[in-house]
Amino acid sequence: MSQEAIDRFLLWLQADKDRLLLVGGMPVKELVAHAAAQGFVFTVEELKARQALVHLVEGT
Repeated sequence: MSQEAIDRFLLWLQADKDRLLLVGGMPVKELVAHAAAQGFVFTVEELKARQALVHLVEGT
């Protein structure tokens, strides 16, 4: 379910350029807190695991 929350949060961010600008460069803990305030609940660890998986798959 947390991966779904991350997916929904990313879609929500992408729907508004100002939202993307707001979170750009935000520390991970602050980003997760911001997401939670908007109703998207996931942990720092879940977000970091998601990022690590993307890097692994994309080879970056």
